[in-house]
Amino acid sequence: MKVLDDFDFTPRIYEKAGELDAVAWAENHGWLVRKIQYIGRKSCPDRLFVGYGQMFVIEMKRKGKTPSRDGKLSAGQKEEFKCYADRGVTVHVFYTGADAIAFLESMMPLL
Repeated sequence: MKVLDDFDFTPRIYEKAGELDAVAWAENHGWLVRKIQYIGRKSCPDRLFVGYGQMFVIEMKRKGKTPSRDGKLSAGQKEEFKCYADRGVTVHVFYTGADAIAFLESMMPLL
C-alpha cells in the first residue's frame, strides 16, 4: 500500500500535555489551580490559576505544524472571552505549557 503524498507523519503534541505541564509546575510553585467548566454552556476557558494575590483565567490551545493550523478559538470562545474582557478580565491563551509557565513565573513576586 502506498502512503499518500500529503500524509503528515510529524509527531503530535496534545493540548492536554502542555496544559498538565503548566498545572504541575504551578502547583509546585504555590499556585492554586482549578479546572473550570460551565454547566449547560460551552466555550469555558480551561483553568483558573490563583496565587500571589492574583487570579488568571487561561485557555490552552494546541500548536499546529504551521500558523494556519494552530489551534484557534471557536466562535463561541471568542464571544465568551469578549464577555470576560468587557468586565475587565483577560483570558490568556497559550499554545505551550512552557509559555504558560513563563507567564505565571513573570507574575510571581521576586522572593
